[in-house]
Amino acid sequence: MKRLEVKELHTIEELKKEIRNTKDGRYSLRLRCVLSRKEGKSTKEIQESLLVSREFIARWIRRYNEKGLEALKYRHTGGKKEVWTIKYFKELFEELDKNKGFWTIKKMQKFIENIHNVKIPEESIRRKLHKYKYSWKTNRPSPYKGDKEKQKEFKKNS
Repeated sequence: MKRLEVKELHTIEELKKEIRNTKDGRYSLRLRCVLSRKEGKSTKEIQESLLVSREFIARWIRRYNEKGLEALKYRHTGGKKEVWTIKYFKELFEELDKNKGFWTIKKMQKFIENIHNVKIPEESIRRKLHKYKYSWKTNRPSPYKGDKEKQKEFKKNS
């Protein structure tokens, strides 16, 4: 198998400086791989020193040769697409901004269901509220075996 060589896009010193200046561990690893090959190390030596497979070594060197340093940087490839977009929450947020009493998650869920005819899971509503800096009321537990008279007395005195 033919050894994949690194193009002369950057000097060894420039690569070392880039490694020192980055805080991204993945980018640093990829840079060290390219630097090792540029310094003349074999694939086996790079595998042993960086603990990566030869497939990754070849991939990173190819990327570097094609597009330079930018190709080695981490690219967020996404994740799960947002199902419950802001369109479902606009009216709710407007209603909350009017400051009409306290809202529970269940009450918000019913509000959205009445307007959009969809039932959004409670956890999705919580996440969206948190993202847009809203808060909500939750029920506080009370001891079901507790003495009702003592509880009333406690509330009066506190």
